[in-house]
Amino acid sequence: MANLVERISDAFRIDYGSFSIVDVDGLSRSPAALDPEKLFSLTDEDEIWLAATANMAIARSRAGYHHRARITLELWEAEPPTKEEGGVDRRTVELFSSSGKLRPTNSVGEAGPLLDLRVPEASWLVRGHRIAKADPFADVEDFDEDDDDDLGLRMEGLEEFLFQFWPVNAREA
Repeated sequence: MANLVERISDAFRIDYGSFSIVDVDGLSRSPAALDPEKLFSLTDEDEIWLAATANMAIARSRAGYHHRARITLELWEAEPPTKEEGGVDRRTVELFSSSGKLRPTNSVGEAGPLLDLRVPEASWLVRGHRIAKADPFADVEDFDEDDDDDLGLRMEGLEEFLFQFWPVNAREA
């Protein structure tokens, strides 16, 4: 059975409907690594909402252009168990991390909590969970998100994200 090694979590500001999980070494200089624009172009808001290349993953939001969401990063010894839940989108990608230290970042450079994978220069499987929450504005008539540019900064709790990391070569749970 796989054991959870570490879990970190915090509310995080999502800008322009997406955010990245980036290695503290920065973008990879490997010729095989995709640049951020190309990586983003491979994603959408539906099925391919999470994509990765060396030192970087990009996640797309389904809940809104600007808002705050809880982001949780977990380190596991091996593939963690999953349970089927409604309102949860899952996607698994492979991510190489040069430093072994990752954190979420948004388009304005704000960084979230740091996850130490404890092993540099390694490849990891990452299972992303995009968890829909109740829309607090669903019952408001004539709600127009464009009426207030600062509204997105007050919007919180529309969705949550969970990212589970485990070594590529780990035995299955």
